[in-house]
Amino acid sequence: MPRVHYLLAGLSALGSLTLTMHPHPSGSTDRVTPGTVRVEARAHVTINLLDDRSVIQQVVREYETPVGTGSGFTVSPDGVVVTATSVVQSSRDPRVYAANRVFAEYFKVKIPADFSRHKLKNPELNGRLQACYPPQQQNSNCIITPVTKVTVFPYADPPLAEGYPADLVHTGTSPGAPAVLKLAKGGEDSTLPTVPLGTTLGNGIESVDVIGLPNRPSAKTPPKAETAHLDPKGGRTFKQAERVKLDTFLKNDGEGAAVVDDGKSEVIGLVTGGGSTPQRVTPVDDIRAALVAANVTARRGPVDVVYETALAPYHNKFYANAIPVLEQVLRMRPDHAVAQDHLRFARANRAAGPATGKAKAPAAKQATTLSPLVLTAIGLAAAGILLATAVPLLLRRRRRAEAQAGADASLPEQLAAVPTWPPRGTQTMDTGAAAEGSFPAYHHASGTGASPVAAGPGAAGAGAVGSGSAGSAGAGSGSVNSGSGGNGGQVVFCTQCGMRLGKAHRYCGFCGHPVDQ
Repeated sequence: MPRVHYLLAGLSALGSLTLTMHPHPSGSTDRVTPGTVRVEARAHVTINLLDDRSVIQQVVREYETPVGTGSGFTVSPDGVVVTATSVVQSSRDPRVYAANRVFAEYFKVKIPADFSRHKLKNPELNGRLQACYPPQQQNSNCIITPVTKVTVFPYADPPLAEGYPADLVHTGTSPGAPAVLKLAKGGEDSTLPTVPLGTTLGNGIESVDVIGLPNRPSAKTPPKAETAHLDPKGGRTFKQAERVKLDTFLKNDGEGAAVVDDGKSEVIGLVTGGGSTPQRVTPVDDIRAALVAANVTARRGPVDVVYETALAPYHNKFYANAIPVLEQVLRMRPDHAVAQDHLRFARANRAAGPATGKAKAPAAKQATTLSPLVLTAIGLAAAGILLATAVPLLLRRRRRAEAQAGADASLPEQLAAVPTWPPRGTQTMDTGAAAEGSFPAYHHASGTGASPVAAGPGAAGAGAVGSGSAGSAGAGSGSVNSGSGGNGGQVVFCTQCGMRLGKAHRYCGFCGHPVDQ
């Protein structure tokens, strides 16, 4: 009979045939959206120009120039943020920009305020300009000190107009490498929403979402998500058909955006590139390595725990149950924009639950449903389980009932077939049964007070073997004959349990063992 757990394993395999209408489940980005941030970096450059043509003069100027803007995500409630190195470290040198600005202002020459190295027609001034450009050497006439200022704008309501200042803790050696920031303000109470950071970029991951902020976040400009698919699965690139829309996403300050695994709703990397630069996914393995290099740890906070507790009843449309939990989130973090939005929707649809089917959450995607093929297969498998379990039980009960009925009908015949007891003081043993290794049959000597004595291998000298020919069990025999009785009857015993068998019975009436007559 097939075992039940084998059949259940088959059902699980059939369940894997379930097909979804869309590979991105409902609410797959809700765990990541609250921790999405916008990152803006500017270079503050202090330049000291030395003019020694007649009297030595020092000309000090300060300039600010954009370095980069992009997206990122918070990985610790005290304000640890991850983005791409290209967002906070531009390939354009701000020291060149400062040198062009100071020469144009002080020497009154036409030099564009850009990041390119220029040449002047005046040989003397051109020599001074070239000596001002980095790197600084012994003959340099400029001392330039650049400082990168980073500002982080979390997704909050009301929005933070000035954002939070952040320190640059770690950068990578390539534009796509992770950069680690630490907020200098705003994370003191450890209540910032964070994203769940995955362990590794698995080989089977295909369906993802890319979440970033093209503008400074507010209720009117929330994070934007683009669905995408890795090609190959678990790879670092996207499908060719999706690269055009991802180029647009990356152009609109999408570099450094989180790449979310739809299966687990975890961040498994960040995205960089776009335009002339190939789109690439930096895996979460590199992100974790950068965090170790920066001596910081990714962790979730208490606000995240309470917020994610509310997501299950909210997405299952049990809005009455979700409301008090969302209210608790806002007591802990009043500017939690996603919790505010979910709470407004839950209150408006409190009366509508799963039974009505009228409520539909904003931006929700179709949930997975079982196909008719799978439902039919499950029904057939369940019927198979019932048949495989019930039929053997019914057959066994029927055999036992037939055997018991036969034993009751042959009882008079068995009594009539009992041989004449040996003289007083003797006992007999069914040697055939002993030879077969089954239970021996005992015969009491007629007389008073005689008790049965087991006839074992050492009992041969204690009593005589009963008169009559001892029946031995032949090869393949299912019974043992004790010998012919005085009335000509023959007693047959079961080799399985040692009990007497009825005449011409094919099964033992006590244990159901088959007997070959």
